[in-house]
Amino acid sequence: MVQTLVHVYPTELAVVRGTADADAGVSTQIAASRHFHDQLLCRAYSDTSGNRYERKPPDSHDRAGENTMITVDLLVPSSGPQRTVIIGGRGFDPGPGLGLALATAPLRVDVTVRMLDGGQCLEFAILVPDVEVAVALKALAWQSRRADKDLMDLASLFEIVNEHRAGLSQWALDRAPLIGVRLDAARALGLLLVMLDKGRVNRSLLLNQPPSRLATLIRKHVQITSV
Repeated sequence: MVQTLVHVYPTELAVVRGTADADAGVSTQIAASRHFHDQLLCRAYSDTSGNRYERKPPDSHDRAGENTMITVDLLVPSSGPQRTVIIGGRGFDPGPGLGLALATAPLRVDVTVRMLDGGQCLEFAILVPDVEVAVALKALAWQSRRADKDLMDLASLFEIVNEHRAGLSQWALDRAPLIGVRLDAARALGLLLVMLDKGRVNRSLLLNQPPSRLATLIRKHVQITSV
């Protein structure tokens, strides 16, 4: 999601962060239909857990000693504090803020990908959350798991917001009163601000910028709400 947005909204300080897996947010109805489950199995994926699917890369036999797997995780909207949501007898990880993503018009991106061997090109369209929803998802993900990668992505996303604010399809995180997922995201960003102000975040996680820069951008573009 964030990698795609960095390409859609070119920004000097934003960076593309590589990732080894893919997350797909689906509604509870889609999860219950087993549509993605059946489609992934047809494409040689194995269901290693309720919502995780893995397969070996097609060229894995050429990379001796590597244990790389292509991983897809299906996430469903969170409906409470539970860590696992049981749908149709399968366990799914809840995605904090995913309800807003599924209820908001996505950004359609036409993609052309050249394969690593320099030969075949693939063309397809993907639907991703636009920047506001991406910020909410990443803020809530950081609050939930405190992962360094979420801080890196938030730093890139706020650089995008700061440079492309006028061209974004929607940005309401600075408009009071905030409710629902936007309120939860603002509260999570408020917690992050405390850490930034106290110097408890390494600048290497913030595009090698001082923590005060991200703190300034959050205050500029978000109506901060205390918990």
